[in-house]
Amino acid sequence: MKPDDFDKLKVTVDDLRQLYEPPGIEFVSSDQLPPGTRHLGQQRAIDAIRMGIQIESEGHNVFVLGPAGSHRHGLAEELAREQAAKKSPAKDWCYTANFSNPEKPHTLSFPTGKGDQFRRDMRDLIDELRLSIPATFESDDYRNQLKAVEAATQKEVEEQWKELEEHASARNIGVMHTPTGYVLAPIKDEKVIDEEEFSKLPESERAEIQKAIKVLSEELQSNIEHMPQLQKKHRERVKALNRDVMEHAVGVLISDLRKKYRDMPAVVIYLDEVQRNIIENADDFRSPDSSPLPYLVRDSSELFSQYEVNLIVSNKENVAAPVIFEPNPGYTNIIGKVEYRGEMGVLTTDFRMIRPGALLAANGGYLILDMHRVLSHPFVWEALKQALFARQVRIESPGETYGFVSTSTLQPDPIPLDIKVILVGERWLYYLLCVYDSEFNDLFKIAADLDDDLKRSDENIEAYLLLIADRIRERKLLPFHRDAMQKVMQQRARRAEDSERLSMHMRSLEDLLTQSDYWARQRGAEQVNASDVSKSVDEIARRLGRPQARIADAIQRDILLIDTEGACIGQVNGLSVVDLGEFRFGFPVRITATTRIGTGEVVDIEREVKLGGAIHSKGVMILAAALSSRYASNVPLSLHGNVVFEQSYGGVDGDSASVAELCALLSSLARIPIRQNLAVTGSINQLGRVQAIGGVNEKIEGHFDICRERGLDGSHGVVIPRDNIKHLVLREDVIEAVKQGDYSVFAVRDIDEALSILTGIEAGKRDKKDRFPKDSVNYRVETQLIRYAELRKNFAEKPGNDKTLR
Repeated sequence: MKPDDFDKLKVTVDDLRQLYEPPGIEFVSSDQLPPGTRHLGQQRAIDAIRMGIQIESEGHNVFVLGPAGSHRHGLAEELAREQAAKKSPAKDWCYTANFSNPEKPHTLSFPTGKGDQFRRDMRDLIDELRLSIPATFESDDYRNQLKAVEAATQKEVEEQWKELEEHASARNIGVMHTPTGYVLAPIKDEKVIDEEEFSKLPESERAEIQKAIKVLSEELQSNIEHMPQLQKKHRERVKALNRDVMEHAVGVLISDLRKKYRDMPAVVIYLDEVQRNIIENADDFRSPDSSPLPYLVRDSSELFSQYEVNLIVSNKENVAAPVIFEPNPGYTNIIGKVEYRGEMGVLTTDFRMIRPGALLAANGGYLILDMHRVLSHPFVWEALKQALFARQVRIESPGETYGFVSTSTLQPDPIPLDIKVILVGERWLYYLLCVYDSEFNDLFKIAADLDDDLKRSDENIEAYLLLIADRIRERKLLPFHRDAMQKVMQQRARRAEDSERLSMHMRSLEDLLTQSDYWARQRGAEQVNASDVSKSVDEIARRLGRPQARIADAIQRDILLIDTEGACIGQVNGLSVVDLGEFRFGFPVRITATTRIGTGEVVDIEREVKLGGAIHSKGVMILAAALSSRYASNVPLSLHGNVVFEQSYGGVDGDSASVAELCALLSSLARIPIRQNLAVTGSINQLGRVQAIGGVNEKIEGHFDICRERGLDGSHGVVIPRDNIKHLVLREDVIEAVKQGDYSVFAVRDIDEALSILTGIEAGKRDKKDRFPKDSVNYRVETQLIRYAELRKNFAEKPGNDKTLR
């Protein structure tokens, strides 16, 4: 290519940015547009999600793949609610006391809304029992029956002692009560004989008295030993009485509940257990606070609380199946937990302190979780998989599950699980789980992959405008003028890095609309126009542009050396791009190359010092291969070249500088200077074909900003791959400079076109004799390589020199 043909490689103004005129719709303002499709361009993902949530088979849970900000949560929730509306509300679930084993509470399930009704019924029952039980034990009827029991016991005791006293009286022995117990003593004339008088009695009479006392002592001892039996018998009579009275008092109240829930056998069984437990503990209800140490006795409220119902899942307010999104998926928020309370320095718990997690809240419906957050919480992922495999939720702490703790606590009955889980996350998470978690594909068989962008077509442009108008109305923003809508569409193409596609990143769209509305309101406007959208874009760059400004300042002050005029051998302006999350910017970097005789090695200094990434190293190897295949293929490559990014103190990666690096090497070989008012970007293959790269808009604008600061004179420009033309969505000021002839954008297909533009000299193509035109760049390169080969040969043939150079 000759210098006169360079203008043919310039990109036209029309190709620097596409206009987005919808041919089939006429409007002046966004409020004139009708409602559009809510989830434009995501039909593939929508079909996948619907399929997953409609299949009832085990394991057909859904993983929604998409970047943050793609409205993945909203889409999943909307489709889940759409399906949930077709299903009945889920069951209610309760935990109740297990009277035989309090550490293992039982579960009860109820139709929707019945769980809350049963809880209220049990509270009403407890309130009735609080009143009726004390009243029953204080009634005259109960007191009369108790007195009769006490009288019968007293009569047995009296009869027993009366019989003993009669036996003793017949033997002239008296039975006397003393503070220390019972004493047997001889009597005469109804008076007790003292020891002096007893000693005066005849020996035979004393012996007879002692014998009688001995016999009566045995009978007395027998009576005393029989007293505990009489007391036990009395207590049993009282307990039986209390039981009968309690059974009557409680049975009347519980019988009504049995009738009400007779269609639910599990509830009837529970009511029978409640009645049995109350009757068995009748004495506790009679006088729970009569102990001299009342703090060791449960108060009446605690006695009755064991009959309460812990309603952990209630769907009485729902008209459809539940749809739950848990934003903080910690272990307890997903599985549930058992809480504790402190009493006298001791932690205690019971079934009333069992708390549900999101799995139970969404049971019978749909649970939506952010996979990145799930994996960031310990134990959650394994617990979730375990619940899905077992199809039940067992509420226990991770310490119990993994054996970290051995203290005694509750072990609630597991609750059956009927749920559809929808995970949302980035693609890399999905693919990593597919590879490294063997159980993942068994549980999440449906993948819904959201599209990042939408193909540009008249139909899609019209649909996208309707989508933008819907977002404006939903957020109650000012109407957007037609020009503002077109500006928004341009920004969507720029976000997609492709003028032929439109980004589907919804968060950035909504942010742009909201901030454009802000700037319109700041100037008191009633409508958002194109300048407000531009202002919003500019302010984003201003807010986040400190690093860019510092780099530009360093270049302007010649701290970072970048030439924008003149020419230099082995030196070229490459282009780099920095990605800072929501903000990207480009800037020129100096790339230099040196060459000398060698063994055909091109040294990437960045790689040698471990600052170069794998892709950059690959690019250098490819350009070395292109160099060896293009020139002097009939002689050994006798080059030693060095390539480096000057003043680069961080990591370098990517192959977008491989065209610039090859041009610097060829300039050094040919001893032809490269124009410093130009910058170049692009990757290259082994055949010399220039290939597309990313960040082309930011790279062009970064070089343009530096040149503008130093003064544009019409000679400045940038060289990009021709395949990148379709990706151009440049700023207005860059387009205006190109239009005025102050700046140029060249698009090249191969290394020869790039060389011709950068050097201003024809690169040259081989003729029929396989030779390059004399004085062309390629001719000089090949001539130098042949010279290096000859010098290498001559050097190696001299005695004492390194033979490896042959």
